[in-house]
Amino acid sequence: MKILFLGGTQFVGRHTVQAALAKGHQVTLFNRGQTNPELFPEAEKLRGDRDGGLDALKGHTWDAAIDVTGYVPRLVRDAVTLLKDSIGQYVFVSTGSVYDFTQLAPNSDESGPLMVLEDETTEEWMGPAYGGLKVLCEQAAEQAMPGRVLVPRLGVVAGPFDPTDRITYWVTRVARGGHVLVPGAPERFIQFIDARDLAAFIIQGVEKGLSGIFNTVGNSITWQRWLHACQTASGSDATYTWIDDAQFFQENIDMSLKPFGVLPMSLPAELAHIFTMNSDKARAAGLTYRAPEDTARDVLAWDKTRPTDEERVAGLTLEQEQMLLEKWRAQS
Repeated sequence: MKILFLGGTQFVGRHTVQAALAKGHQVTLFNRGQTNPELFPEAEKLRGDRDGGLDALKGHTWDAAIDVTGYVPRLVRDAVTLLKDSIGQYVFVSTGSVYDFTQLAPNSDESGPLMVLEDETTEEWMGPAYGGLKVLCEQAAEQAMPGRVLVPRLGVVAGPFDPTDRITYWVTRVARGGHVLVPGAPERFIQFIDARDLAAFIIQGVEKGLSGIFNTVGNSITWQRWLHACQTASGSDATYTWIDDAQFFQENIDMSLKPFGVLPMSLPAELAHIFTMNSDKARAAGLTYRAPEDTARDVLAWDKTRPTDEERVAGLTLEQEQMLLEKWRAQS
């Protein structure tokens, strides 16, 4: 099959391109050529810009287009309008953040309540409007190509090349060993999907011509199970101090110190059900999950290739962790 990627060189897109190439598909990448332009020399590359620079897409045909860089409805609408007569299927990679988490029930499926924007004209997608804008992007794609749009709604994604460090922090912290501070309780849930499992499902969806909305938010496992997987992957001697006290953290550390959280993946008890969303529909359509040990092992191997002085964008420093542990012990 001939597959066009809008984006395709960073994390989710990168893994999905790899999955497409591994299955023998012909891949075209449309992007600005600014992020990892050396990747995928075997793929056709078209240069342009989503905002007013789509001309390179004209005069081509593809079986499907996979949009991994759609954040603003206007730009999604422009792309789909141009491509709708040149492609058979449009895959819009969306997010679980389209759901209104304040109204979300445990074990929620694709029928969960969606975010509603007060100002639908905003294009400030990095921030509170992110989920609401993705809702409008989904709608724009479906309006332009009714019945031909596949929408995987992602949760937290893990794996090599993850730019957020949310899952990577726990893998590397456990590998370092010693006393590990864990915010929450052992039986509370954590939820993520390996980028390679997500990529395999997307390519499978293209091959099958799937349409509709599918939660692809990952498997729910307990924190205890996840940390055991991390420990198995690294063979570390880590021990855990569980601190299930959101107020303690709020009083003792600035929670905004890292873009993706100083305590990544932690949720207060009243919101913990967010990590129980189900992907049953996608699993029935072919989504499979690898063992968490495999994800942890591969994340750890990838992290060892990163520069040691590269700033991590989630997680506590060892000094911050030690400070919190000492304060917790002092009051216990």
